[in-house]
Amino acid sequence: MNRKFKLILIAAFVLIGVVAFLLVIRTPGEDASPQAEQKFLRVGPKEITIRNVTKDPVTYTLAPVGSNIKPIEKHLAVGAVERVPTTQTLVVAYQKNGREVSYSLYPGKPYSFRYDSSDQLDIWIGAHGREDAEDLAPFVPTPPEVVNKMLELAKADKDSVIYDIGCGDGRILVTAAKKYGSRGVGIDIDPVRIKESKANARESGVEKLVKFREEDATKTDISLATIVTLYLLSESNELLRPKLERELKPGTLIVTHNYIVPGWEDKEIDSATVMDKEGKSHSIFLYKR
Repeated sequence: MNRKFKLILIAAFVLIGVVAFLLVIRTPGEDASPQAEQKFLRVGPKEITIRNVTKDPVTYTLAPVGSNIKPIEKHLAVGAVERVPTTQTLVVAYQKNGREVSYSLYPGKPYSFRYDSSDQLDIWIGAHGREDAEDLAPFVPTPPEVVNKMLELAKADKDSVIYDIGCGDGRILVTAAKKYGSRGVGIDIDPVRIKESKANARESGVEKLVKFREEDATKTDISLATIVTLYLLSESNELLRPKLERELKPGTLIVTHNYIVPGWEDKEIDSATVMDKEGKSHSIFLYKR
């Protein structure tokens, strides 16, 4: 085979490759059909869940990171959960305060649309993605300084029975048991958090004083509580308010971190501001049933 023929053959293969590439790629905006969505999402064993915990339907778009494909527009009803099987990092974009914002979403992670402290739409990491239970808040650990102040404001002691709704890793109840000898019940829908809570109680030697339940807090009986601790968002506190009013005995103390209980302005009896070790300010509100 002479050199000229080899060059012609190589050029032919290159041309075939270019043509094949042009046939399969799509330019931005060319295809936003459900079929296109399935193509660009690369379905795999992992999934991204997005839950709407706001009071309004949410419109947003999804697209793979770095893709030039037109983003797929989505509409998520109030309380609905979107499940996206994917092995790719996705970009979610939506309108916030009159401008478009976007964030990266990672496979295997749960997310939720919620309101921020200014009542503006935002997306948070953390949501259990289940349709059989309320999703009250993403998991954000409470700093030790705030835990101590919450228990101080509520005057926790050995006679206290503390119910921590959305207990996370159990740090509030474990601290109360170690410091004051208080008994406690932690409620969380996430089995991972419950496992962490039990491990923390075991390591701290307070297993006999605290219990942790994997339950939907909106359906759990809290009538035995003398103190209730909450680190939820305002809309979740508002959702729980009828339950708190119905089940808690008069005189029960409710202490919240950063978020008020809407409609309980007349029940607020104390408040405090605490700085954590990173210099961030935290608000604490104390209510009396």
